[in-house]
Amino acid sequence: MIRVIRTELRRSNAIPLVILLILASALVLAATMHQWNRQLLLFSYQQAASLLLLVPLALAGGATLGRRERRTRATELMDSTGRPRWQKVTPPAAALAVAVAGVHLLTLAVGATMIGTTGGLLNATAALPALVDITVLVGAVWLGFAAARAWPTPALPAALAALILVAQVAVESTAEDSRLRSLTLNLPPPGNTWESFTTEALLGRLALGAGLLLGGLLLGAGASRLLRAAGLAVAAAGVVLTVVITPLGPGSRYQVDAAAQRLVCADGTPQVCVTAVYAYELPTVTPAVRRALTLLAKLPGAPSRAVQWRADAASTFDPAQFRGTTPKVEPGTVLFRIAPGNRLLGTGDLFRTKALDPVALTANIVNGAGTTMNGCRLGDEVALGAAGAWLMDVDVLPLTDNQFTYDDGARAEIAATVRALRELPPQEQVRRVTALRDAANACRNDDLRSILAGEPTA
Repeated sequence: MIRVIRTELRRSNAIPLVILLILASALVLAATMHQWNRQLLLFSYQQAASLLLLVPLALAGGATLGRRERRTRATELMDSTGRPRWQKVTPPAAALAVAVAGVHLLTLAVGATMIGTTGGLLNATAALPALVDITVLVGAVWLGFAAARAWPTPALPAALAALILVAQVAVESTAEDSRLRSLTLNLPPPGNTWESFTTEALLGRLALGAGLLLGGLLLGAGASRLLRAAGLAVAAAGVVLTVVITPLGPGSRYQVDAAAQRLVCADGTPQVCVTAVYAYELPTVTPAVRRALTLLAKLPGAPSRAVQWRADAASTFDPAQFRGTTPKVEPGTVLFRIAPGNRLLGTGDLFRTKALDPVALTANIVNGAGTTMNGCRLGDEVALGAAGAWLMDVDVLPLTDNQFTYDDGARAEIAATVRALRELPPQEQVRRVTALRDAANACRNDDLRSILAGEPTA
C-alpha cells in the first residue's frame, strides 16, 4: 500500500498542491511574524487562522484530482474493472491526505525550530491546534475529491474555492453574538501571549474536521445514493456540532496556559522575574527593571522585588477587565508589563523585528511611583505621570505603553506639576509622592493630583 501511495504522490497533483499549501502557509506566517515572534502559542494561533487560505486550496486540489478520470477519458476503463469503488479511490485519497497533513506538520516543525533556536518557549499545548486542523484539511481535500467524482465539470475546483471564501465572508459579516461565527476559519486572536485554545474550542474545530473527513470518505467511496446521502448528512452534522460546541464571545476560545505563565527569575538581587514565554527577554529586562527599583527606592517602603504582570483569566479585550477596587499585588513587589509598546522598531535579529526598549520599560514601571499595574483602576494620568517623572528626574516620562498616550496638553500639565513639586523642600517632595503611591496602591485614585499639590482630599 505504501508503494501505491508513493506512486500516486508522483502521478497525481499532490506535489503541486503541496507547493501551493507551503507558499500560502509561508505567506501568512511571514506576514504575521512580528505578532508571533518567539511565541509558539501565538504561532499556533496564526497557523490555525491560515486555514482561511488553506481550506479553499485543499478543496480545489481535491476536486482537480477527482476529475482525473474524466479529464483523461479513462472513466469507462476504470468502471469496467472488477474492483469495488472504495479500492479505486483509496490510493489517490490517501496520497492527498499524506500531502496536506505533511505540509501542516512541516510548517509546525519549522515554526517550532525557529522559535526554539531563538530562545522562545516550546510546549506541547501549542501543537494541539495543528493536529486538530489536519482533520479539517484532510476532510476538505477529500470532500473536493468526492465532489469532482460526482460532478466532474472543469469549473468545479475554482467554484469550490470561491464558495468557501464567500461563505467565510458571510460568516464574518454576521452579528457578534451569532452562533454562525463559530464556523469562521479566520480565528479571533488571543489577548495575551500566554493563552492557549480551550478544550471546547479544539473540540469544536475537531467536530468540523471529523464531519468533513467522514463525509468526504463516504461520498468518495459510496457507490449508492444511500451512502452519498449519509456522507452529506455526516458533513452537515459536523458543521452543526461545531456551531453548538464552539464557545462564542471575545476571549472565550482561549485559556491561561500555566506553563507559559511560570515565573523565571534572574540571578542576583533585587529579584526580577518574567513569565516563561518571555524568558528570552530576561537579560534585557533585568537591568531596566533594577534601575526602576533603584528609582522607586527614593521613597520609604519601596518594593524590593519586581515580577512581570500575569493575567488570571483569558483576555476579553475589555480595558477594565483586570482593574477594580481591590489591589492585586504582593507586599514588597512591583508589577510590570512587557507589551508591544515597550519595543523599538528597526533593531534585533532576523526573527526579532522589534527590540525591547529598556528606557521605556523603566519609565513604564516608575509611572505612578510603581502603581500602574497593581490591579486598581487607573487614576489621573497627569498625577501618575508627574510622580514617575519626578522619580526619573525628567519633565515628562518617555512612556511607550499604549495605556498612556499623552496629548500636548497633558504633557504640559505633567511638566508644570513636576516643576511645582521640585520647588518644595526635598522632604516634602518625598512625602507627597509617597502619599500618592500609597493612595494609588490602596485603589484610592479619585484625587491624586490634590495629593501632589498638597490640597485637602475627599
